[in-house]
Amino acid sequence: MNYFIERGREVVQSAPELFIDIDIEADGVAGQGSLLSIGAVDPWGESFYRELKPVDEHGFLADYREFNDTHGMEHDRLLREGATPAEAMADFAKWAKERRAVHEKVGSIALVGFNASYDFPMVNLEFVRAGIDSPFGHAGYCVKSLAMGLRRDNYSWKQTGKGRLPAEVLPEGDFTHHALEDAQYQQAIHYGLVGLLQGPRLG
Repeated sequence: MNYFIERGREVVQSAPELFIDIDIEADGVAGQGSLLSIGAVDPWGESFYRELKPVDEHGFLADYREFNDTHGMEHDRLLREGATPAEAMADFAKWAKERRAVHEKVGSIALVGFNASYDFPMVNLEFVRAGIDSPFGHAGYCVKSLAMGLRRDNYSWKQTGKGRLPAEVLPEGDFTHHALEDAQYQQAIHYGLVGLLQGPRLG
C-alpha cells in the first residue's frame, strides 16, 4: 500500500466537492479536431468510459490521427462504432450528477486532468455543441499545477511531468493512452500528490 496515495484518497473523499479524474483521447485541440474517448473515475472507483464519433471527418490534425490510430482510436472505426457526441455527453453528465448524489456531495463537481488546460476545453466544447449544461462548471482542476507546489527551487512547468515527480507519489504502471486506464492512473498520482502535500495524519 502506498501511504501517500491512500492518504490523498481519504482527503479527496472527505471533501465537500466531488473530484472526478478524467482523461481523454482526441485528434486535435478544442475547435480543431474531435474528442474521441472519455475515461472518468470517481474517488470510490466507479468509472465511466465512452468512445465518440469524430465530429468532423476531415477536422483532425494529421499528427494526432496517426497517434490515435496507433493506440486503438482508429478514426474510421469510430465513425462507424462511436456514440454520437450528444449521446456520450448526455451520458457523461448524467453519470457525474448521479455520483454526486450517491456520495451526498454538496459542493461542485470538479473535472480533474493531468493537464486540465487541454482536457477541460475539449470536454466543455462537446457539452456546448450538444446543448448540455456541463456539470463541471467553468474551470478544471489541474494535477500538474498541484505538482508545482512541490517545487521549492527550479519552479518550472517542465518539472511537473510524470518522470519528474517524486517516486513516492507514483503508482505502479504507466499511462497507456486508453482514456479510462489513464484516468485511473492519473487519479493515483493526484492522490499521491495530495497525500504528500497534506503530510502525516495528526492525532
